[in-house]
Amino acid sequence: MKNESITLLHTEKEKFREKNGRLSYILLISYSLLLIFIGLFSGSIPQLITGTLNILTSPSHLLTDYIQLGSFNSAFFNSGVLTLLSVLLTKRHKLLITGPVIAALFTVSGCSFFGKNLYNSIPIIIGGLIYSRISKKPFSSVIVVSLFGSALSPVVSYITFGLSLPLIIGIPLSYAIGIFMGIILPPLASHVLIFHQGFSLYNIGFTAGLVAMLFTSCLRMFDKQVDIQYIVSTSANGKLLIFLLFLFTLMFCTGFILNHFSFKGLKAISKASGKLVTDFISITSVGPTLMNMAMMGYLLVLYVLISNGTLNGPIIGAIFCAVGFSAFGNHPLNSLPILIGVFFTAKLSSVFQVDQTVVITAGIFGTSLAPIAGFYGPFYGLIAGFFHMALVTNVNFLHGGLNLYNNGFSTGFVAAIMVPLLDNIFQIRKVKQNAGKRKSKKNY
Repeated sequence: MKNESITLLHTEKEKFREKNGRLSYILLISYSLLLIFIGLFSGSIPQLITGTLNILTSPSHLLTDYIQLGSFNSAFFNSGVLTLLSVLLTKRHKLLITGPVIAALFTVSGCSFFGKNLYNSIPIIIGGLIYSRISKKPFSSVIVVSLFGSALSPVVSYITFGLSLPLIIGIPLSYAIGIFMGIILPPLASHVLIFHQGFSLYNIGFTAGLVAMLFTSCLRMFDKQVDIQYIVSTSANGKLLIFLLFLFTLMFCTGFILNHFSFKGLKAISKASGKLVTDFISITSVGPTLMNMAMMGYLLVLYVLISNGTLNGPIIGAIFCAVGFSAFGNHPLNSLPILIGVFFTAKLSSVFQVDQTVVITAGIFGTSLAPIAGFYGPFYGLIAGFFHMALVTNVNFLHGGLNLYNNGFSTGFVAAIMVPLLDNIFQIRKVKQNAGKRKSKKNY
């Protein structure tokens, strides 16, 4: 009888997971189709075609705003198509929708506004597939890393269109290098995690930064310079603001309905430190996770407005990435200290302006360090934000803008420096407290 009860409980749990999985895929496909719909109907078809061609044939390294380079509708269409293909890829290989999967899909969606496109992303996925065959692992175990590997997509575009090579050489060479990078990312990512001990959410960003740094150094050795560019739009602020507010309101309402018209689960999310691996869907369910993602979205939009920034491709891309990671570590309480730290660092600096795109994206992407604030306390989150703002604009020289997760590269270094020091400080404090307690007991 006891075994039958356990079997029934396991069966019900599996049915619940399958139902949530189907629902999650419906929501993700609907989101992708919304982006495509905006792309198709927010401008003319000739503008869409011309803009898409500009996007596909661009070197695409940082900062390349696809709204400015292509057009508003082509940027949304590019993001929608890539997000949809990524969702269908995960569905084809029967991945359960978890926090990491949502983070990966939203990262693809966000980076597709400023560097990732269909041409330059294919080799990374092929590389992941080849790695799974070599290591005799199912491709489903590598898909998430490969999707995050879109950070290195500009390498493919830069070799093809940025080095003035004949296309007959540039295309096969770029794809060969892109596939190689896709092969080495999965084994590197698992080892790099030890470097920052899970306190930088953008683990693949740090891994990709190391790979891009090595590649850029090889180019410079042969006198091939990678000049960082700055192409950003200023004309789409109003439309992007309306879109983001609509999207996050829709997400919150959907989560509220799925959570049976309650806020249950949000407290459990807000208590989590966010340190890798923290899957909010596993901790609660889809409903509270969606509400948390929407709340993070509102917070980040508010941050842009307070900074007097102009919404563009890189900023909306950063917001989508951070919102995606709000299923996998970020929540308003552990993210706010980082945002405040970056904001006031820029305010006090004689070099930065708080309304600059690079400063705003540094704040938003800097929420990768949210686990430090969640684990050690808000004060240390402020310090992490300060160090991140100081470092992030310097590390881009190392990879020449060929790593889309430049902030992920920076936060990996910040976490690697801060965490051992904080552990030591807290350990010394704990030893002193224990010694004090023993002394008190002895005197008593």
